Amino acid sequence: MDVSRYEYPILAKPSGITLGRHREDVTSEGAELVKSIPFTIQKYLEVTGKDLRRRLQLVCKFHDDGKEISTKWQTACQNDYHAYLDWKESNSGGTFKQYSRTNDAGKNLRGSGVRHEFYSLLKNKTLPLVLQAAIAAHHSKLSESKEDRWLKEGFEEFWKSFKTKSYKERTLQETTKIHYEYAGVRGLLQLADHRASAKEDGDFVPEIKQFSYNFPHKEKRGVQKLIEKHWKDDLLLVRAPTGAGKTDASLLWAKMQIENKRAERLIIAMPTRFTSNALAINVAESLSDTGLYHSSAWFSKFQDKVESGLLEKKKAEKIHEFARLLQTPITVCTIDHLLIALTLTREDHHLISFNLANSCLVIDEADFYDEFTQANILILLEVLRNWNVPVLLMSASLPESVLPLYREIGYNINSIVEDSSDNLRYRFEIKSITKYSDLSDIQPLLQLCLAEKSVIIYANTVDRAVSIYKWFEGNGITPILYHSRFSEPDKKNKEEELIKALGKDAWESGTASGIAIMTQIGEMSINISADLMISEFCPIDRLTQRAGRLSRFDKSKIGDLYILIPQKENKHYPAPYGEYDRKNKVWVPCDAYLKTLQKLETSLYNTDKLVELLNQVYSEEASFSSTALSNAKMLKDYYRYNWLINPKQHLSTEDSETNFWRSRNIPPQDTVYVSYPETIYFQNYLSLQNWKLFNSVELPVYLIEKGRKKHMVDIKKIKVKEETEMIYVIREGFYNRLKGVTFIEEDTIL
Repeated sequence: MDVSRYEYPILAKPSGITLGRHREDVTSEGAELVKSIPFTIQKYLEVTGKDLRRRLQLVCKFHDDGKEISTKWQTACQNDYHAYLDWKESNSGGTFKQYSRTNDAGKNLRGSGVRHEFYSLLKNKTLPLVLQAAIAAHHSKLSESKEDRWLKEGFEEFWKSFKTKSYKERTLQETTKIHYEYAGVRGLLQLADHRASAKEDGDFVPEIKQFSYNFPHKEKRGVQKLIEKHWKDDLLLVRAPTGAGKTDASLLWAKMQIENKRAERLIIAMPTRFTSNALAINVAESLSDTGLYHSSAWFSKFQDKVESGLLEKKKAEKIHEFARLLQTPITVCTIDHLLIALTLTREDHHLISFNLANSCLVIDEADFYDEFTQANILILLEVLRNWNVPVLLMSASLPESVLPLYREIGYNINSIVEDSSDNLRYRFEIKSITKYSDLSDIQPLLQLCLAEKSVIIYANTVDRAVSIYKWFEGNGITPILYHSRFSEPDKKNKEEELIKALGKDAWESGTASGIAIMTQIGEMSINISADLMISEFCPIDRLTQRAGRLSRFDKSKIGDLYILIPQKENKHYPAPYGEYDRKNKVWVPCDAYLKTLQKLETSLYNTDKLVELLNQVYSEEASFSSTALSNAKMLKDYYRYNWLINPKQHLSTEDSETNFWRSRNIPPQDTVYVSYPETIYFQNYLSLQNWKLFNSVELPVYLIEKGRKKHMVDIKKIKVKEETEMIYVIREGFYNRLKGVTFIEEDTIL
């Protein structure tokens, strides 16, 4: 090419970075990535017969060739660079970042109508399709939503070849293999490119670190010894009571997987973001490089450090993003994050999936009463089996009936491994099982709580938790209320308050005192204890988790548990453990709820008795409803159809459902703000997201509509750049830091 026509050397960016330098930078980042993943390089060779190191080197070298061979692109870039230099001269210097804040930087490139990656393909049309796909996708343009651009710009030949490859009918097993091959090159090129660009712009880039763990105790406990014995199992099912040392057991298991070249990193998947918060904090006490990813992770891991000046906000954002991609040595996330990645509806899902394929996975406590989630998890496990990903599923409430389900998807598994060393010790006594429809029905029990030093109360819905809170408030006591309808700063404060009042240190120092009222988010996430517990009725696996917080830190004690069976109009009110019959306007309990109701009795309980009850309730192999099965099939279909070309639908990083698939069978949610913004004008979407992080809650859409009808929720107009958006805002008086969202949904209960 005749470069003399240009005023400047061949450029890669309007900032003046040359193409030659950018190639070197991306290639260097690619080489650093390769060094950090020796297991992945070997596994890729074994699965595909190809050298991932060499493939990544090639795409790093060729991915931006189009910037050189497209005269139109290069001319536009040169003009943008010239505009920056003119500004720089008239402003006595200044960086491209500073220029971008007040000027339309890169406007010539945006107006050129040229996609440089298309031209990169034109120059490298003899490359294998797997490398072409990586080049085509590195700016998220290998998508059905971009088809018009491929055709309009004259690259129909390439688009057709991608579509032909993509839509060939394949089994799930065949798809997992070919997707693994393509996703590796595709995802790592994009990561190398992003890291190189960030460094060129002077931005922080997270360090790539290796998994490292040393068992911190002198002696191993029962479940930890079991791990050492069974670590080679492809799917290891472990049943162990709460407080048995499962966190260290999972880290010990991961250490053995990684040292024996069966995985690169560890991923711990929790049922909800609330439970993953607490576990990540627990793990991070001994392992500083634990990534935490989900929508509320920021406050658990970063906010204090940012506010105190120990960590810059932009650095924290980059580390959070690193965890989202599963790039950290240990990542704690929700099961939803892994499931949505299998839909491949975002470009970064390919890298997330590839990293998952080279990890070992711990699933910590799955809700077995929830058939919808279980059906999704079976699809995930089937994909993981095809990728040869070691999986450890740990739970205090793991029924024998799950074994046939896992055999059906190809696992050779005969039994659940159990730590029975402490199974005969009586842990708690169910003192009474009482039906109630109003708080007046349980006045003596509530009065008992006033006399006790430590109490935990579990309510199945937020409304009833708030109602119970108000009863104590009316009797001169301020309990600690903890549920999902608090803003993230207030949730974090609640967790700290609970730990201070009823945590292990408080018990050891003799200062433990307080009444905690919680919903399901307090079943596993908060390491607290009390000697008296009141719990609304729930399936046995959930009840086992709740009871695990009775006399948790003192094995010499037996906790007292009082069970309440909620009623409404003389019928069971099992929400959320069932489905709402809209025709008859009544809640129908799930099978596990009804079977637990039949079997539960006032008695002393040890682990053996709980396991026996668990197996009686879940005695039959799960038979999923048609809704759960069709939803799970859709997840499989998304994976099979989107493995190469992303679909038209666009998801945000926090979405956990698509147009046709959901991770959980819960009502649609939307964001509601707990306060009015100081200004209705936001400079960009990032500033809106920052405000949202501090000032929002997620509520069911039907509840928002009720709030609007009762004049508790307003619709307000804001502007983001030049775009107008409508947001929901809770009126003053219907949210506070003690109670959260306070408008009541159930008018006739309690």
